[in-house]
Amino acid sequence: MLQYNNWTIEQTEWLPEEEAIIEQQLTFSNDYLCQTAHFEEFYSHPQRLCTYIKGIDNPILNISGISIRLHDERLDLATWNVKEFYRCLHKNQPLLERKFCATSPKGATLRVHAKRQLMPQREVMLVEYEVTSENYNGPISLLAMLGGSENVQNWYPLMNHLGANQCWLWLQLHDIDIQLCYAMSWQVLHNNCPIERRPIKIEKPHTIGYSLTTKIKAGESCLLRKYVAVVDSRYHKKENLIMDAIKCLTNL
Repeated sequence: MLQYNNWTIEQTEWLPEEEAIIEQQLTFSNDYLCQTAHFEEFYSHPQRLCTYIKGIDNPILNISGISIRLHDERLDLATWNVKEFYRCLHKNQPLLERKFCATSPKGATLRVHAKRQLMPQREVMLVEYEVTSENYNGPISLLAMLGGSENVQNWYPLMNHLGANQCWLWLQLHDIDIQLCYAMSWQVLHNNCPIERRPIKIEKPHTIGYSLTTKIKAGESCLLRKYVAVVDSRYHKKENLIMDAIKCLTNL
């Protein structure tokens, strides 16, 4: 199922029935953030959206979540035909990357290369998600989000803000006197050229983020890149959480 090497753990076939077990074995962390190998994109089968902070037992929000939509279909590995699946945990980075080719029920085929990396600045994570069209011509929407956790009962939002290409979410954990602030910056490139068009802002009770739609042709690619910073009130003053989270992104 998994191949264990000195510096990597590799998965070379698509095994949806084993996904929950594989997630646990492909956990990666630094001295502050810890994540399991859940998928970035929407996945309609059960999975654990687990991101942990050192010293807090309950998982926090889904900070790596994205969504890919075509004209009238949403990329979902549970319903699309998945081939050439490959996932690798680089233990010395820590970096988790994933590649696959997937065909939708209507015949659109996409090739995906996803990377999720914990940065040297311990509070920051990078997500890069590249989609290349094999045969699809039409609109593609790329959504980058913060939130969407299954454990909504463990926290409540205090305040959020969505700027042009940077947002933050400030929240209070239930039962323990700890506040968190997540800040996210993002960018979309079409064939390696940044798209300057203004995104649509997403603001729901437990999810914030952005959506950007462009047109793609067979052979073309889109890359969504987002940085997420997570700070908490054990290491930062509560009144400085927002400013400190934004500083983490701007000082990369």
